[in-house]
Amino acid sequence: MPSPPADWLHPHGGAQPVIDPETHMRTQAARRGGDPDARCPAVVMGGFIPPMLNPMLQAAQARASKLHASLHVGRLDGHDVGAALIPIGAARSVMLLEELIALGARTVLIAGAVGALRQNIGLGEYVVPTSARREEGASYHYAPPGRPARAVGAAVRALAAAARASGRAVHLGPVWTTDAPYREFSGKVRSYAAAGVLGVDMETSALMVVAEFRRVDLGLVLTVSDVVCRPDWPNIFGTDDYRANCAHTARVVVHAARQLLPESNQTGTPSGRPC
Repeated sequence: MPSPPADWLHPHGGAQPVIDPETHMRTQAARRGGDPDARCPAVVMGGFIPPMLNPMLQAAQARASKLHASLHVGRLDGHDVGAALIPIGAARSVMLLEELIALGARTVLIAGAVGALRQNIGLGEYVVPTSARREEGASYHYAPPGRPARAVGAAVRALAAAARASGRAVHLGPVWTTDAPYREFSGKVRSYAAAGVLGVDMETSALMVVAEFRRVDLGLVLTVSDVVCRPDWPNIFGTDDYRANCAHTARVVVHAARQLLPESNQTGTPSGRPC
């Protein structure tokens, strides 16, 4: 294992963040002509690329919101729901997660992709992460190196159930998150696979740590886009099969959101006008 990163959490005598995400987002909403007092729906779906997001927008008949440039708002089964394009990479995806949480998101369901580390996981199958190895930088601004990245709440359970109901193989367990996809060493792939790690991506560990820090429920369902554990690196990026798998993953997220929306309404949502 690499040595832990420097202690970036050290406040140097002043632990108050300079930028407040809610104040910043509400100022931006007002500048776009939106209602700065509006609230984001409590349940938000997301995808990292348009083929993952578009089926969510269609299912909810969602329209762009002036509350946030990345947010769309619609309805599923009579309940308000959000949908957002999640930026690729830990740092940018965490920024968006922070902003959506500040505006009212309490359950976030994300469709993504993952490279398989184990031979028994095939292209188009699903990985639902329950924990992640932290080899990105963003999470270390929220939790020290020894803190695990994990997600084990209702969002994960709903996504796992929806993925199984879709008829595809589903694998629950740890993934490895890295900022450097072109530095995924073969020895590390073998070592992590032997330790039970299922796949590798660029966002999961950071999103998990931030969600736990902000006390919101986060779940991801990841379609297998490539097989990293094979020297010939089978992958389907840019193909019709990959686009179809992305759409299928989006429908899994929509299915899970339908299950969680009634529960979200029963437990209550933040006060304020809907966006």
